[in-house]
Amino acid sequence: MKNLQKIVIIDDEMVLRNGLKYLCDWEAHGFTIAGEASNGIEGFQLIQEIRPDIVITDIVMPGMDGISLTAQIKEHFPNIHIIVLSSYDNFAYAKSSFKLGIADYLLKPELEAADLLHLLEKLSRTSGLDDFKSSASQFFQEILTFCSLEEEEYLEEFNDRGIHFKEKIPYTLMAAPYQGTIPVHRLLPAVTNLSLELFPACPCISCVTSQGYLCILLQAVSATELPSHARLTEFTVQLERKLENSFLFACMPVFSVLSNLSQVYGEMCGLLSYGFYFPEKTLLFPEDVHKCELAFPDTSFSNCLDPLRLDDARNLVYNYLSNAEAQAGMDVFTLKKQVENAIYRLIQTLADASFPTDEINSKKVMYFKKMDMSADCNSLRQVLSETFAELEDIVRKGTQEREGNLFYKIEEYIRLNCEQELKLYDLAKQFHLNYTYLSTLFYQNTEEHFSDYLNRMRVEKAKGLLRTENNSIQCISEKCGFINQGYFSKIFKKFTGCSPKEYQKLYHKSR
Repeated sequence: MKNLQKIVIIDDEMVLRNGLKYLCDWEAHGFTIAGEASNGIEGFQLIQEIRPDIVITDIVMPGMDGISLTAQIKEHFPNIHIIVLSSYDNFAYAKSSFKLGIADYLLKPELEAADLLHLLEKLSRTSGLDDFKSSASQFFQEILTFCSLEEEEYLEEFNDRGIHFKEKIPYTLMAAPYQGTIPVHRLLPAVTNLSLELFPACPCISCVTSQGYLCILLQAVSATELPSHARLTEFTVQLERKLENSFLFACMPVFSVLSNLSQVYGEMCGLLSYGFYFPEKTLLFPEDVHKCELAFPDTSFSNCLDPLRLDDARNLVYNYLSNAEAQAGMDVFTLKKQVENAIYRLIQTLADASFPTDEINSKKVMYFKKMDMSADCNSLRQVLSETFAELEDIVRKGTQEREGNLFYKIEEYIRLNCEQELKLYDLAKQFHLNYTYLSTLFYQNTEEHFSDYLNRMRVEKAKGLLRTENNSIQCISEKCGFINQGYFSKIFKKFTGCSPKEYQKLYHKSR
């Protein structure tokens, strides 16, 4: 005798319970009414004892209502299918049960035997296979990252677990990042039910991988009847709607043997990273992405650092991001690292110029983490906006403090003109100061004599040129105001501990 699907009815109206019990010849259709209860508390106790395949429950009941009961069932018995009954008055409330993973709902005033039987028969096609499918999902998860069997063995393993793939029929693999907002016991049945609805003739299995992806493997009806892009897109859109959750799926070209699965999965993970450029899509295909490289405008950016022009630096970073977004093919990891490096250089420039950077230094790891976690270009722009706002605040406050500072003005003048032949006498005349007073002022603020201070400024400028230019040591020496290369090398080593050539080699080697 065929195993009958067990149904439990839970409703506080005896008339409705009796009506359902005698609605039809249940056994003739493969079902049996295994029990009934008048409220959620009694119903859950009955479910624990009977372990039915399907529960039909009312929403409004004493003790424990249908919403709470559904949550309890799905927590303890995720494979039980739940059908919710509701009246017009509490229909909106009943709809909230979809978030908990119910199979469907029916309106009491419109309840017809044919509609209920149609729904039950659809559920029965999956109910008996839940344990198999759980096992199949685990097997699917394992072979996504490691394939070592022969094709016939893969087919046999899936067949033993209730998934009847056919030999030499193409497969489609889709995957989306899984954020954990939807319980797996609700997510995977939703995928199965939707695939039965949209692709009834296509075997399907899904899983959530340890790498954090929801993966769906769908086999075509035949070698010539492949799921179209439009149909697959419809699948992802409907899944979003049913689960009230956003997804970005990637879909790889069809393949014909399961031994290629791990390779296809690896390529798909790479494709998914480009979803960064397509936040409005629900399904991404390889042909949507045209991979490219985009060099960061390093020279222009370096010119914005000395002297610091924060607005220009910000515009360069934003333009770089916009260009990457327009091309939609640059490696996302590289893009983010280039942007993070630009921010790091700006912070370092402010610190070198004695701006108060302690606070942003303590936050920069947080900012960089936010950039790494940015899901799309707009999210990255938002983090950049926050970061540049703080950088601007640092510059504004530091500038206000310095504007009234006479010595800062003198320092700035020297920094901008250190390549010229500067003498303390000329500097005193420039700022209308007494020569002796200026000499004392220098020592009070720097604990250096003017000549040493000037040489240090020239060395700092030389270090910057050695990092960013490929000119000869002689050329850089002249640009920084030294009388000859030998003297330049001597002074440079005094302040840095190494020669200009050694410094240049060390810097480029560390990059």
